[in-house]
Amino acid sequence: MLRKLSIALLALVAIVVAVLWALSPPRYTDPKTLHFTGQTPGSVIAVERLTGYNRLTLTGMLMVALPKQAPISDGVELFRLRYWSHNDGKPVEASGLMALPFQVLGGHPPRGTAMYLHGTSPDRTSSPSAPGPQEGLLPAGLFAGGGYILLAPDYFGLGQSHAAPAYIHAPATAAAARDMIIAARRAVEAMELPFSPDLYLVGFSQGGHATAVVQRDLEAAPIPGVTVRAAAAISGAFDLAGVSVPYAFQHNHSLYLSYLAVSYAAQYHQPLGTLLRDKYANALPSLFDGNHSVDAIAAALPPDPRDLFRPEALADIQVNKPNWFTAGLEANAAYRWAPKAPLRLYYGDKDTDVSPRDSKNFQAFSAKLGGHIQLMPQGPYDHVGTALHAVPRARLWFDEISKAAGT
Repeated sequence: MLRKLSIALLALVAIVVAVLWALSPPRYTDPKTLHFTGQTPGSVIAVERLTGYNRLTLTGMLMVALPKQAPISDGVELFRLRYWSHNDGKPVEASGLMALPFQVLGGHPPRGTAMYLHGTSPDRTSSPSAPGPQEGLLPAGLFAGGGYILLAPDYFGLGQSHAAPAYIHAPATAAAARDMIIAARRAVEAMELPFSPDLYLVGFSQGGHATAVVQRDLEAAPIPGVTVRAAAAISGAFDLAGVSVPYAFQHNHSLYLSYLAVSYAAQYHQPLGTLLRDKYANALPSLFDGNHSVDAIAAALPPDPRDLFRPEALADIQVNKPNWFTAGLEANAAYRWAPKAPLRLYYGDKDTDVSPRDSKNFQAFSAKLGGHIQLMPQGPYDHVGTALHAVPRARLWFDEISKAAGT
C-alpha cells in the first residue's frame, strides 16, 4: 500500500512539475546583459523586464475584465522599452511597453506584431510601461497572450519621457510609434528572438486618433521590412475642429480641452495666455507635467470648459476662425486620407466622450478617396464600454487576417 501511495505521489508531483514547466517562460537572453548605443531615432536605450503572467492567469484576468473573450494561447513576459525618438527636430527619450509571448521567448515566430495606442491619461503612473489593469495588462494579455508581440508607446511626456506633452499631436504621435517599432525590432533581435514584420494597429479614444495617424504615416513612408496589415480605431477623435472639440464643449469635458490647449501651446511654441484665462494659463502647464493624477487636474478645472477660455478665443473656436489653436486642430485632423490596409472604426451609440459622428464622417470622407474603411457600430455603449467590447473583436479580426496570410 505504501509503495502504491509513493508511486501515486510521484505521479502527482510529475504532473504538477509538467504543468508548471508548461506555464513557465522559456529561458531567453537577459536584456540587462545587452549593451545599446546611439541616439538616432529608433535606437534602444534599455530593455527592462517588469513581470510575467502564465496563460491560466491571463485567461482568468481577461474573463473578469472583458464582456467578450478571445482565446489565450500563451503566457507573456512584460518589458519596459526605453528608446530614442524625435520631435521638432530634436532627440526625445521615449518609452513604452513591450510584451513577448512565451512562444517567441522560445524562438518560435509570433503571429504578428500588434501596437496598442492608449487613451487619454495625463498621469505617467498610468502609462502602458507602468502596466495597470486597462492600459497595460489588458492589451498585453489579449494580444501577446494570443501570440502577437505587443508594443504600446507611452507617448511623449509620459512613461519615462519628460518631454512636453504632445496630446493629439499627429507628428509627435507618429514619431513615438514609428521609432518604437524600429527600437523593438532591434531589441528583440538583440535578444536573439524572432520579430514579425506584419503590423496590426489598435487604439482607443486618443489612441483611436493615434491609430489613424500612425497608419497614415507608415503607409506614406513605410519602415523597411514592416507592413501594416490592418488597423482598428476605437472611439477615435478624427475631425477635431468640426466634430471632436464642439462635442467636448457640448458635454463639458474640461480635462480634454485643457490638455489639448496646454499641448498645442507647447508644441507650436505659442503663449497659452492668449487662449486661456490667466488663472488657468498660469496653473495648468505644471499640472500637465505627467506627475499629477486625473483627479488632481480635474479639481483645478471649471465644470464648464467655456470658463477656461478668454472670450475672444472662445468666439474664434466656436466659428473656427483662424488662430494658432484652431490651426492646430486643423493640422492634426486624422480623416482626410485613404487607408490602404483595411481600417475598422468602432464606435458606441451612447458615447458622450467622443461623438459617433467622428467615425461616420471619417468613413464617408475617405470612401470618396477610395479608402478601405469599415464602420463597426458596437451598440448602446458608453466610451469605456465600447472599448471593452471592441478590443477583443479587433483581436479576433486580426487573427482572421493573420491566419489567411499563413502566420
